[in-house]
Order: sequence, then structure tokens, then C-alpha cells
Amino acid sequence: MSVLKDLLYAFWQQNFEIFSDFNLSFCVYLFVFVILFLENGLLFAAFLPGDSLLFFIGVLIAKGVLSFPITLGVLTVAVSLGSWISYLQGRLLGNTRLGNNCWFAKFSKYYHHRACLMFRRHGLSALIIGRFVAFIRTLLPIVIAFSGLDSVRFHFFSCISAFLWVFIIVLLGFILGNTAFFQFHEQKLMCCLMLLPIMLLTVGLVFYISAFLFKK
Repeated sequence: MSVLKDLLYAFWQQNFEIFSDFNLSFCVYLFVFVILFLENGLLFAAFLPGDSLLFFIGVLIAKGVLSFPITLGVLTVAVSLGSWISYLQGRLLGNTRLGNNCWFAKFSKYYHHRACLMFRRHGLSALIIGRFVAFIRTLLPIVIAFSGLDSVRFHFFSCISAFLWVFIIVLLGFILGNTAFFQFHEQKLMCCLMLLPIMLLTVGLVFYISAFLFKK
């Protein structure tokens, strides 16, 4: 509980020197790991704000709070594991009554159609393209599992797409965090970046619930 209080204090006061404590930085890694794993691995968690969170992590790296190599390695593993779980869902439940009538069929047909179309057009390279599109990155492994594609090829492309997604988004945040403009308006921009994932989480959750409740 004390670690959580210290984290909230550090972000609220923007006192990033406190992250020299290993326990605090470890908690940040663990929190982001769990969020990205859930977003990429479980359909009901697809609304989680992975992109904005990665961008914010890049800014924290620019502030010296986290390590770029460790972040890249840890979060690539989180995303890859999440995609593997998503793929397993498709293999185990995709052709069953449970899968067709319960969880998958209730999801938005729009995103289902987009994921299927992307896979038909681009094959496994769709994993790289779709990784940068919210909801699609969670659905694609399931769609690919439906096709009966062997897991070795899937995991190879999945790991590549996970690495590229994490690297590019974090790098963009890192670049922004090192600009003179950001440093001049640092306090206001940091507040915006901290609030953005919360706002996107709220919007995504409302949309997600609506997709289920008002599905035709």
C-alpha cells in the first residue's frame, strides 16, 4: 500500500527522482506489463489504452525514470504473451458453440469484419499493420487461429509486430520528451499525458459496453 501511495505522489507532484527506488520502478513495469498483456490477450480487455500508455512510458524514459532496453524487452514479452493467449482462444473456442454463440459473436461485427479483411489481404503481415489499430490487434490472433495457421509462423510474426509496436510508440514518446517545447511546457503536458489514458479508457469502456448491449 505504501508503494502505491508513493507512486501516486510521484506522478501527482511530478517528482520523478523518487523512481530511483527499485520497488517503484518495478511496480511501473509490472503495471504496464499487465495492461498490455490483457489488452492484447483478452477480448473483453481490448478497450485498455495501450497506445497512449506506451507513449507516456516513452516520455518517462526521456525523464530518466525507466530504462529503454528493459522497457522494450519487458513490454515486447507482455504483448507477445497476450497475442499467444488470444490465438489460443481462437484455437480452443473458435469452432465451438460456446465460442460462436457467446463471447466472439457478441463483439462488434465491424471490427470482426475489418480483422478478417485485413488478414485475407495481407496474410501474416496483417499482424504488423493491425498491431497499431486498437481492437484489431486483439481480434487478429483469433481470426488467424480460425484459419488453422500453424502456431510457429504465427508466433514469429507476432513477436516481430509486438517489438515494432512497442519500439515505435515508445520511441515517439521518448523523442517528444526530449524536445525543447515539451521541456518548456513540461508540467502541463505531463498532466495531459497522465490523463489521456484514463480518458481513452473511459471512452473505450463505454463503446465496448455499447457494442454488447446494442448488438443487433
